[in-house]
Amino acid sequence: MSTAAPPVSGEAPELEKKLEAVKLETEKTEAPQPANDASGSSKGSSVAASLREKPAGVLKTPIVDPVETSIPGTPTELTPEQEEKYAALLEIVKSWKEIPSTKGKEGPIIFGFDIEARPCLYLNPGRQNTEPSPRQVQHLVFMVERVVNLMVPGQETLALLINFKSSKSRSNTAPGLGQGKEVLNILQTHYPERLGRALIINIPWVVTAFFKLITPFIDPLTRQKLKFNDDMRQHVPPQQLWNEFHGDLEFEYDHEVYWPTLMKLCEEKHKEQHERWVKGGKHYGESENYIKGGSAPSVGSKPPLASQNSQTRGGAPPGLRYPSNGKTIYHRPLNRSRTQELSQASFAYLFGEMVSYAQKRVTGIQDLEKRLNVQGHPIGLKLLDMLLYREPPRTQTRPLNIIALLQFITTVLWRHLFSRPADALEKSSNPETPEEYMISDNEPVVNQYISVPKEMNQLNCAAFVAGIVEGVCDGAGFPARVTAHSVGKGEEGELWPGKTVFLVKFQPEVVEREAYLAKN
Repeated sequence: MSTAAPPVSGEAPELEKKLEAVKLETEKTEAPQPANDASGSSKGSSVAASLREKPAGVLKTPIVDPVETSIPGTPTELTPEQEEKYAALLEIVKSWKEIPSTKGKEGPIIFGFDIEARPCLYLNPGRQNTEPSPRQVQHLVFMVERVVNLMVPGQETLALLINFKSSKSRSNTAPGLGQGKEVLNILQTHYPERLGRALIINIPWVVTAFFKLITPFIDPLTRQKLKFNDDMRQHVPPQQLWNEFHGDLEFEYDHEVYWPTLMKLCEEKHKEQHERWVKGGKHYGESENYIKGGSAPSVGSKPPLASQNSQTRGGAPPGLRYPSNGKTIYHRPLNRSRTQELSQASFAYLFGEMVSYAQKRVTGIQDLEKRLNVQGHPIGLKLLDMLLYREPPRTQTRPLNIIALLQFITTVLWRHLFSRPADALEKSSNPETPEEYMISDNEPVVNQYISVPKEMNQLNCAAFVAGIVEGVCDGAGFPARVTAHSVGKGEEGELWPGKTVFLVKFQPEVVEREAYLAKN
């Protein structure tokens, strides 16, 4: 993979001579800047101040600041479990006395900022002039570290811009599968949540095939951040977007000018951040926002979350425990947990307790199944709204006919509940019952861990799922009666002994409306 453009021949301009004469250790005494001033020390420093003086003609140096309209997004709130893990990890890291020093491989790169003040890391595989090797991966890691150096307070992610346009010297711009897996493993393992957005353009069929091969190895959350052939100008201000990526910024790479300037700027930023780290008490695991001059306090100036939670548990009466930030599951965005899964053991335990609770308050099997159905009905009503909200905008509409509704149930709803679609969807072949449809599930997960006594062998706890389906139908404006029936006997019983059919019987007015719409 490439992170560099080939050097351009020619003499360095006057700006190069000016920057070479600059020293990081300035002899001038400057007035101290407030700790929470994100750009105060940079604006008073020599390298950053020189780079802010825009030269005439083509740009050959890094960009120091994002445009004024670029604002970092709101940080994602941690879950209670993440807070506890963070507190425990922070205590371990703060106890460290030293960290091994490592040095990365040096190489050129281009910086700018997107609309959310993320530093932009440009990759141009078509201009790569070296063969694939571990040095390229080392170079990319070094560039990611430099991007972290240039992040503004409140922004902890980067924007990755890749142009797969081929060149005369390189027609195949797709990296090898082995190298791609290695880079993904490094970024996902050692730089989790650092990628804020990846913009990829000019994708040839070879690269498309490469992404299809490597997609299974990409984290689901990371896949959502990939944008293919989008309008770059909608994500990066045109005045800071390289013209080779459809921007207005004319940039010419000159290694003799760009690389020393970048190293001096990053070293200067690192020195400022190190001074804040020392001022905060030299805590390993220090807040990145604090180190970069943001408004967050140092981790040494506040008690760790673990001690706060222990004090709360010791001094507060027993009961429901709230997170330390006061936010519960109801404060989270609806899309946040779309890829998270529930422990099957936890579900089996909770569902078993729910069945036992319902069994103590009924007189027969039919009453028990009806009670399970009633418990699932409100879940279906709420799931309908949530799943439609999560659908892409072009398909974010409620089903308008019976077939569309049943397809939504057997695919979207079933995948959300059981991570797979339903096994079959059929319509009643009896002309006298056109309102009946059947959804088949060969192995309902709700029945796998329920022990049914012989005297209750007709019980099917999938009545709970039938209640969910009924709630979805009612919420969509297709009132129906849904029941669960065990059919895993006879010939099919040898293969699927627990097979269940959900009989969906729509109300007469639904069938009449469907027939009227079909005529018109």
